[in-house]
Amino acid sequence: MENFLWQKTLLDMYHTFDRIVIILDNKFNRLVSNSLHNNNTTFLYDEMLTFMARKNNCLTAKSIVCNALDKLSATNQNILKFYYKDKMSFKDIAKKEQINIRQIFRNFDKELSKFAYYLSQDGYDTTVIEKEFGSDNLFANTYQRLEKKANDKAKTTIQLTEVYVDNKNKNYQSTSNFVNENFVAVNSFIR
Repeated sequence: MENFLWQKTLLDMYHTFDRIVIILDNKFNRLVSNSLHNNNTTFLYDEMLTFMARKNNCLTAKSIVCNALDKLSATNQNILKFYYKDKMSFKDIAKKEQINIRQIFRNFDKELSKFAYYLSQDGYDTTVIEKEFGSDNLFANTYQRLEKKANDKAKTTIQLTEVYVDNKNKNYQSTSNFVNENFVAVNSFIR
């Protein structure tokens, strides 16, 4: 089962794309102005190319996220936009949309899956997103953070009692902790 972490990476970064582009423009302009006084043009050229590539990645990612979000229904689209772009809590979204918070949770999980589906319909499945954005440290670091969070959430620890009585055989038996690292929830998205 695919975990859609690359699609989730784009959604998670959605609120920062505009700010990153502005920061990159400012850095690029400073580099251009410093190039008049600096003789190391190779370093400056490499930095400028890096900034332009990252800016292009952010603008492309924002565009494909917006296109996929526009295909979602109005209420559920607002849930994802409020959560990812405006960084609102589920409780605040429920109040604003005047919907029960349980309905928000149900719609949220469904819309995350639909979002991933619409991205793949637009030609951005997991492999394409990874190939296009995976080499950029900004995207790769966000992906790794979400992957670590998913792996930590997938681990389940069950504490059993140290000694219990088997009533049928009248035996005392000892148990230990059980950790299931392979437990993966049906809804593999992380909140």
